[in-house]
Amino acid sequence: MNGAALRGQLLRMGRAASGTAEAGRIRYFALFAATTVAVLTVCGFLLAVSSFDGRTERSQARWPQTADNGSATLLWRATLASAGDRQYDVVYIEPLTPRAPLPPGLNDWPEPGQAVLSPALKAAGPQVRREYGRSVGTIAPDGLESPSEYFAYVRPTQERLDAENMTRASGFGVSWTPSLGEHMYNFGPKEFHWAYLAMVGLPAGLFVVIAARVGAAARDRRTAVLTALGASATARAWFSVGEAFLPVALGASAAAVTVAPVLLTDVPLPVVDFVLYEPDARAALPGLVGAVLGAPLAVLAAVVLLQPRHRPGGSTRPVAAGRRREWMLWLFPVALFGTVRGTDLAPYDLRLPVLAAGSVITIALLPGVAGAVVAATGPSLARLGAARGRVGMLVAGRRLAAGARPVARLVAAVVIAIGLAAQGQIAISLFTDMSDRVDAVEDHLGTSVLHVSTTLSTATADVAAFERDLGTGVHALTMTRDPRSGRIDLVADCPVWRDLGVTCPTAAPAELRTRHAGLARAAELERSVGAHLYARRGDVTKTVRTAEEAAMVVLARDGRQLSLPRVHQAANAHVAMATDVQVFAMAGTFGGSGEGVAAQRWLELLSVAGVLVIVVVAGVGSVAQFVRTGRELGPVSVLSGNGRVYYAVSGWSLLAPTAFAVCAAVAVTWYVTTPLMADSADRLSALSAVGAAGLACAAVMAWWGARTASAAGLAWRPRND
Repeated sequence: MNGAALRGQLLRMGRAASGTAEAGRIRYFALFAATTVAVLTVCGFLLAVSSFDGRTERSQARWPQTADNGSATLLWRATLASAGDRQYDVVYIEPLTPRAPLPPGLNDWPEPGQAVLSPALKAAGPQVRREYGRSVGTIAPDGLESPSEYFAYVRPTQERLDAENMTRASGFGVSWTPSLGEHMYNFGPKEFHWAYLAMVGLPAGLFVVIAARVGAAARDRRTAVLTALGASATARAWFSVGEAFLPVALGASAAAVTVAPVLLTDVPLPVVDFVLYEPDARAALPGLVGAVLGAPLAVLAAVVLLQPRHRPGGSTRPVAAGRRREWMLWLFPVALFGTVRGTDLAPYDLRLPVLAAGSVITIALLPGVAGAVVAATGPSLARLGAARGRVGMLVAGRRLAAGARPVARLVAAVVIAIGLAAQGQIAISLFTDMSDRVDAVEDHLGTSVLHVSTTLSTATADVAAFERDLGTGVHALTMTRDPRSGRIDLVADCPVWRDLGVTCPTAAPAELRTRHAGLARAAELERSVGAHLYARRGDVTKTVRTAEEAAMVVLARDGRQLSLPRVHQAANAHVAMATDVQVFAMAGTFGGSGEGVAAQRWLELLSVAGVLVIVVVAGVGSVAQFVRTGRELGPVSVLSGNGRVYYAVSGWSLLAPTAFAVCAAVAVTWYVTTPLMADSADRLSALSAVGAAGLACAAVMAWWGARTASAAGLAWRPRND
């Protein structure tokens, strides 16, 4: 038989053997699912890289090219705004010549007092559309970083145009990454890549390893038989490929079908308010094709390489667990200590990569360490079972003493799930702390007191018209800050002070004392951070027009909640070209961050994806282990006449090791996350919740294992093997 014919025969033999092997159907599903997950994971990473590149290019294309007075054709100014918990950019534009180039995404220049919004910002609500004037048209996709970006171009009215504070430009397009656009308020590429590899890549890699070793005991015996019959390493490899080829090919096909829609249309992602742009996905097409073809080959390589190697002349006697994989026991403490101390010693820009890489390595090594420790207790457990006449304890001890690898495979999914979930929750707590503080302020103060600020010229501000636009009973007070003493003065004339329940101050400022509910709560919040509000008598309009950095406080006489978009619209129309309106205390030390909110949502999405993969891994590995346990314990249950032996063995060989692994994972995660600036209470809460979930999972696995093993044991019949 020539080489090609022999390879074909080996492939067919492997294919036939896959259906009759121990846990054959489980392994078939495992390889199918693992290949699908592996291909999707690689494709997701490539799509993320392409999306970051495309967003950078479009951001560069809309940044202005600065010019001197003689060559300038337009005026340009970017400002920051917010809608809900999202921050975004608003760009004010003004053409200087009829031939001024249009910003990317616009077909025509808006008229004075008009705004062109992105589709996502326009869909945010009718109030947002009116904040910058009359909304006309939408920004085309080529002018946005992504279809989900909040962005606006505004052409100010002639009364509010502040040419002195605008950039003079001759066109658009630069070669460097500008500080403008959605990427400023989202996960950066470096942070995203590390989070993706840790929370999605690691579970996908674990899935491939577990799938390759499902039903390993029976296949290892078959490999030994093939070796005894004279099969070479190459022949055994072709046999293994034939066994795994069909599920791997089907898994790759399923992943390709799943990825295909992103090449045909824009795809919104759940949780994160992000839309994957179809041109960015098409730009990644060569890489996606390589992933669909290359990832299955990597899975097949894992299937081949993870088979036991034949050592000519070597003994076939089992090796004690304590003599195997000792390198893992030595490497684990090095990785654990190096992760925590290395983060402190690394440069600031490298601290996150060092922490992420060290955490991944530490968590990946922990199952092997847990397996070695549990296996080392096996002989003692067996002796104790024999001394007390406990069959379940005796059998479990013998099984655990047989080797650390089965135990490591059994607890790997639970350990890594706990590590990823806990680190994800702790990292999320870093970003939720600030938003929780902002929410607390809003719950306490609401929008009854608003802060209006601008860094642009207010020389022509019309405060009276501003107040009229807000309705009757609404007052605007000027706010000034003394840079030397840090004192904050609120300026208004006597009728306003009396309307707000404040005694009209004399020439000298007086500390604010008022019966007005909203203003009293605002003063209380300022005192909580060491600042005090003072009342001062003065002309509001004059103070606003002459202030170096104008700021106002807006509130109603009756303390009612004000419409933030309406105040913003009126401020843009009568105070300055571009203003910022926030809840009063948020303008000080309680400010929030749109980047933190976005990071929190991305971490939630990635951690959920990773944990879902881990759940499938745990199920697949456990089912395979349970089927083997049932077949092995069939004779024991018959000889002992006790069906409860399955539950006893499951408790000692499954529940106890998994519970130990859960506790070890919680302790290690606590230590590894110490470099994170998370509150100890938040870390303890996250680890307690995840640890409790892990113990509950261990109990369910033990019960499920006993039931599955019992069902498999009932089908056991004596054979001449």
